[in-house]
Amino acid sequence: MTSLRARPGGRSLAAGFALAASVSLASGPLAAQEANVLQAPAGMAPVEAVSQESAAYGAGPQRIVPPGYGATLPGSAVPDAVEPQGPSQFFPAGAAASEPSVRVLSAVPGQRNTSIEIGSLTGVGAATSGLISQQQGGFGTDMWQGASRTDIDTYLARLPVPGASPVINDLARRLLLTGAQPPSGAGSGITLLATRIDRLIAAGHTQAAVELAGSAGQERPPLVAAGLARAALAQSNEQLACDALKDIPPGRDPAHDAMSAFSVKLSAYCQIAAGNPEIASLTLDLAREEGMDDALFYSLASEAAVGIVLRAPEPNGLSIMNFAFYKLAGRELPKDAVDIAEPALLPAFLEDASLSAEAKVAAAERAATYGLIDGRDLAAAYRKPSFTPEQMAGLLTSDIPEPSPLRRAMIFQAIGNAVAADDRMRLFRLAFATAESAGLYFPTVEVLYPDLERLVPSEALKPLAPAAARAFIALGERSKAQEWLALMGSGGQMLGRDMRELEGLLRISGGSTQGFDSAKVSSEIASDLKSGVAQTRAYAASEAMLLEALGFQLDPSVWDALLDARGALSGQVPPEALLNQLNVASQKGTVGETVMLAIEVIGTKGAGAVHPRAAAQAVSSLRTINLESEARRLALEALMARSSAGRG
Repeated sequence: MTSLRARPGGRSLAAGFALAASVSLASGPLAAQEANVLQAPAGMAPVEAVSQESAAYGAGPQRIVPPGYGATLPGSAVPDAVEPQGPSQFFPAGAAASEPSVRVLSAVPGQRNTSIEIGSLTGVGAATSGLISQQQGGFGTDMWQGASRTDIDTYLARLPVPGASPVINDLARRLLLTGAQPPSGAGSGITLLATRIDRLIAAGHTQAAVELAGSAGQERPPLVAAGLARAALAQSNEQLACDALKDIPPGRDPAHDAMSAFSVKLSAYCQIAAGNPEIASLTLDLAREEGMDDALFYSLASEAAVGIVLRAPEPNGLSIMNFAFYKLAGRELPKDAVDIAEPALLPAFLEDASLSAEAKVAAAERAATYGLIDGRDLAAAYRKPSFTPEQMAGLLTSDIPEPSPLRRAMIFQAIGNAVAADDRMRLFRLAFATAESAGLYFPTVEVLYPDLERLVPSEALKPLAPAAARAFIALGERSKAQEWLALMGSGGQMLGRDMRELEGLLRISGGSTQGFDSAKVSSEIASDLKSGVAQTRAYAASEAMLLEALGFQLDPSVWDALLDARGALSGQVPPEALLNQLNVASQKGTVGETVMLAIEVIGTKGAGAVHPRAAAQAVSSLRTINLESEARRLALEALMARSSAGRG
């Protein structure tokens, strides 16, 4: 293949788990250098002097746009290129055209002659680099001790990030930022550092990815360099992205190899950005000849290079590379860009003047869900849209659709402006209800915390008590939650089902096993399991398994009732082997493996979407490796998903 650019140089938890089985659920140095050289038309100034060795290469392609890629405007095809009179190297440069069959890394970042082979690597050097210490939330330099290198390579490469669970997103970020010695053994050929960078970008943490890539020194492995380039492009850091290109091999088979395709696209981007559109056109021409099929890329790159607008379908997803070319071409982003964009692009959307107010609010909501911005940032985004007095006055009958980001922004603004207790109470409940339906409950309670904290529990606010108690439980403010629960029970009147479930949530969130009234709670759970109400049974089944996972002892009657009510156990069931592996990892005390597998078990949809057994196993395993707080938070997320109390 021709290179596509050139370079310059008991009946316990186990008993509860067992019942799930009865539930049916659904080539030499000179040749390498010559292979990297491509020809440019006469009169085109090379970026830098070309070596005599490079001049031996033959003539280049004759057309910029081959037949079959006609422009949308008549006469817009590019004429035949002038026959080259001398060679000119592409800009910017690339790494050597060929790589050894075994990848080689510097054992000590930035130092030559200390290389090691990844195929038999024990993981020294940059792979052990981290950005947080154990005191900052990291899991320790020995977190992989006792784990299999093959398992680490397998599960870390597909780490499901980002997701709907705040605690899982936090665990994933900390896992990826912790520098630790990987175990000995044959790996997949992909450096652990490159995998961590890739997953950080997938999670949206581009700055962390940039900083971690810096630990590889100036001689970056290709996959690390590619990750650095992607993170830089997401941040619109053109210089850093193009600097990384020198460490990425030129694209030899862009039709079938993802790294080759990325190399070609980044080359074209950097050539256009550097003011070399003619050379970029050659890159595009050669990519087509090599069979790379990406109509949107060719359309954006051609428009950016020479102003030719080629037909291309609207994207189903907006990648970092495509986003960079949209900006380079000056083309308007797709209308649904915020919904289909990689999470790494969301922070950039918040500062994009070309986006509508609604799109910016939607971007802020997604970013907050993934933990990329905090509640203050989301509140700031909610304050930016402007609404007419009529819209604010007629909030409940507004023409703005109820599920829309603008409506949630309007509710937030209305809460800040409301004076009457009835109005504020109604607006808080509306905010919580709309947030729940949109999957934004946790970001919303964080946004509303300052306003909610100022409320003093009183008889006038009693209708708000369940929603307020639920919000404070979610925020970890147990004492404030208890104040609102006390209000619910004042005057001898209790809001029955809400009180039962909120007390259960409070117990899960931080209740002590000491003084636990097992008989009373067991009786309540067993009674719920025997009820004919599906939602009540689902809550009780999840509560029982999570309590057991947290070390609370329940009466045998609970497990008898749970076996009889096994139809209440619903949710996605991970493979049995995965659950067993998670349990074994935690028992061995392998912290990194346990956290990694717990994240795998919960997945991207959150603890409430998986089977209670899976959630309980993740909780139990985290607790076993002394991550008690994280286990509690995960259990709370799982139980809140099955509780209707205080939803607004």
